[in-house]
Amino acid sequence: MSVTTLGLSTMPIPEKIQFARRVAEALSTNPNFPSPSPAIGSLENKTASLELGYNDAQAARQTAKMKTSVQDDGSAELDSVLTLLALYVENASGGDKAKIESAGFNVKNPPAPIGTLPAPVDVQVAPSEHLGTADVAWKPVRGARAYAIERATDAPELEWGVIGTSTRKEASLNSMQSGRKYWFRVAAIGAAGQSAYSDPVPLFAP
Repeated sequence: MSVTTLGLSTMPIPEKIQFARRVAEALSTNPNFPSPSPAIGSLENKTASLELGYNDAQAARQTAKMKTSVQDDGSAELDSVLTLLALYVENASGGDKAKIESAGFNVKNPPAPIGTLPAPVDVQVAPSEHLGTADVAWKPVRGARAYAIERATDAPELEWGVIGTSTRKEASLNSMQSGRKYWFRVAAIGAAGQSAYSDPVPLFAP
């Protein structure tokens, strides 16, 4: 026995309206179904009601889009006027905080000093593709303007020497004897001076 299929939950409303009208027309002149329940009139009324509500909703959406566009334009225009006034107040006051605030504007707080920097962490040293060369990388330190890299040849007492600096969180180092063991460490350099050095990391030069 066949059963009907609807799919109403995923059917767009305009398609649902057309479907309902097709069913109403097909049933109203169909001798196979002389007494539809609910009545065809009920189906036609509900269809008309949904169509009216759909049209009203579409009109409201279009009106909302227009009003939102007007709102956005007004916001942008107000932003422009306030920005120009802020520049005028800033220049006319000579940057005086009290005068700027007396005009109703806020003033940026000066950045807080970062202070002494911590030692870099997660230092990684890996051989590069060239003999006697290694790549060093570490996690960046907030407030660091540069980094100092030191190297020491393996010995009971390590003698450290700066072999390079970097403004990034990595560096490539050379001038090593292939097969020898070396140690590396990194320090951050900022406005308050140099941090402590990181824990040393070993590497056998490629």
